[in-house]
Amino acid sequence: MQSILRDFLLSFCPAKVRQTWRPSSQLTVLRSAMLSGSAQFFLTALVLSAQFKHYFIARSQQMAPHMGGVNSTGEAVVTVLVVLEFLFHPLSVFLLYVALEGAVRFIGSLITVEIVPSLLVLLLFKLSDSTSGSVKRRRHGAAVADAVEHLPDSRIRIAAATPKSGWNSSVTIGINGRWFEVECEEQAQPPRPYVYVLRPSPTGKILRGYQAYDIAGTLNATTIGKQQLGADVGQ
Repeated sequence: MQSILRDFLLSFCPAKVRQTWRPSSQLTVLRSAMLSGSAQFFLTALVLSAQFKHYFIARSQQMAPHMGGVNSTGEAVVTVLVVLEFLFHPLSVFLLYVALEGAVRFIGSLITVEIVPSLLVLLLFKLSDSTSGSVKRRRHGAAVADAVEHLPDSRIRIAAATPKSGWNSSVTIGINGRWFEVECEEQAQPPRPYVYVLRPSPTGKILRGYQAYDIAGTLNATTIGKQQLGADVGQ
């Protein structure tokens, strides 16, 4: 029961969190995302409908004394204005987003077999990572420089003290005019526990995301094969 609850909570979390805290069953996490997404959509839609009904009745009672002699067109215009007024209320915007997120999470798990995390949970982890990163930088002083290593087949191994935000298989990384993509991520010992192995991007790959990595601007404290790397990358 405890593992099922843990997998249910992990279905709201980003993939990076699930890599750190491994679920007991990937299928359970996927099913949890499907069920929680549908429940999130229907429950939020139910609350939103109840809120709208209450709001519409209250506004109708307020405006009733001023609606005498108004024709059907005027009533339709007033109704549309009341609906827009409700939809642009901060609470309504929040509920609409939560319902839409639930639908996306349900469809993602059902059709594409993909676990779509909750944006609110994702932002919470981003904030936590940013706060802990700032504390670590203040505690350890100046940031540890990246270590860059030249590998066979024109690959590059970059070891960093902090994670590279956004570096994944979908992002193209530009280095001195050449394009690379993340082949795999590894864990190493401090002070550079985050290791990324990059391989040249295949010709014709669709550019879904791009980040530039400036080797010249990086203070490589322990660069391996630096001269050869510069020659290969500059070709």
